[in-house]
Amino acid sequence: MARRIVKEIEVEAPLEQVWQSISSGSGFATWYVPHAIEPEPGGMVRTDFGPGGVREGVVLAADPPRRLVYGGFGAPGEPVYCYEFALAAAGGGQTAFRLVQNGFPDSERWDQEYDALDACWDLFLHNLRAYQRHFAGLPATLAMATTRPAGGDGWGRLIAALGVSARCSVGDRVVVDVPGVDLVEGVVDFLHPGRHLGVRTACGLRRFSAEGAQLCGVRVHQYRYGTPPLRPDAAACWQRWLDDRFA
Repeated sequence: MARRIVKEIEVEAPLEQVWQSISSGSGFATWYVPHAIEPEPGGMVRTDFGPGGVREGVVLAADPPRRLVYGGFGAPGEPVYCYEFALAAAGGGQTAFRLVQNGFPDSERWDQEYDALDACWDLFLHNLRAYQRHFAGLPATLAMATTRPAGGDGWGRLIAALGVSARCSVGDRVVVDVPGVDLVEGVVDFLHPGRHLGVRTACGLRRFSAEGAQLCGVRVHQYRYGTPPLRPDAAACWQRWLDDRFA
């Protein structure tokens, strides 16, 4: 029997605006990872996880602007996932957003991945809400980097390398000065101790994650909204920093 992840949130934006966030490549790039997508049944989906690789699938169902289903991802020997996004207009110009991810085998082998992806969706859906609340309508550029840490305690090492207190809380102001990368000055807007730290700046979102060497390792997502876009070598700079610190 397969398990599934279910997430339900409300987004401070009208239905059509949120639909664009899940039915276009530029929309996905504002809160998740880059996509190429043809939002109609049988349409191609290509998801770019950066250093995590590229996966391809197909749109299984589409009912604009309320429902989109796509799936077919999975390397040989891995489960085939299916993603369903369902939207409904809510009061006050808000949108009810429901995500269902299917395809997790009900076995201990997949427990760690299930827990990690469950927490990752909390982060990415927070990104969606933050974008619509603070940066709606602005184009996004995105840099991603990841490495698999040597040794344990990737989270403790990540927080220490960022110069952020292990006792930080949502709402705290922080400064992250990483050599070779733009200075990060902002407020902690998302925190899952042991896994994810989110910082919102005046021009975007920075996400720092540690999932353990057997999963995604230590990761950085940097979203910049508006102009100027991210510098072309932003991903390479973050990658060098991660490799120097953790590989």
